[in-house]
Amino acid sequence: MDRRVVSLCLSVSFILLFAGCSGKRVSSSEGDQVSKTGQGKSEEILPDAIKPIPPERSFDRPPGSLPSNLSPMSSAVSSSNALGDIFFDFDQFQLRKDALPVLDANAGWLRVNGNETVLIEGHCDERGTLAYNLVLGEKRARAAKKYLQNSGVRISQLQIISYGETRPFCKQQNENCYQQNRRAHFVTQ
Repeated sequence: MDRRVVSLCLSVSFILLFAGCSGKRVSSSEGDQVSKTGQGKSEEILPDAIKPIPPERSFDRPPGSLPSNLSPMSSAVSSSNALGDIFFDFDQFQLRKDALPVLDANAGWLRVNGNETVLIEGHCDERGTLAYNLVLGEKRARAAKKYLQNSGVRISQLQIISYGETRPFCKQQNENCYQQNRRAHFVTQ
């Protein structure tokens, strides 16, 4: 009961603290041609359900190391880490075409291993506010979860969390590094 009160207080604090920053628009260093020309619609992401990051949880890989199972543009899954990460375009949570084979392989593994659960972590690059990136990370994790559910994975096997920009895989300030941080990371539990 005591942990729930602390968690609720932290959630309310985050929401109040970052509510004023929620509407910030971000742009890439290369520039977004659609937003420059005023064409197209982009969804505004609001911090509707920001969850605090559990302090007891540690990052699964040392900062700056490459994932053991794939690079950002790879779709292979290795046996050492049964589930592969997927990557997203800047300021987007829609699944890319190169993510679908990885998600299909993850879904197959989860269907075969029906007693396993997976935590889908949503991550972002450092551009944008903390609140914006927490919500964007959650939407990325939800998109992956929805795809897995539609592929026959039981909902009881899937959990999500957003870390936004707080757990970068790569800490350099360049597009290659940003791409590695825009991901959904799958952790078996």
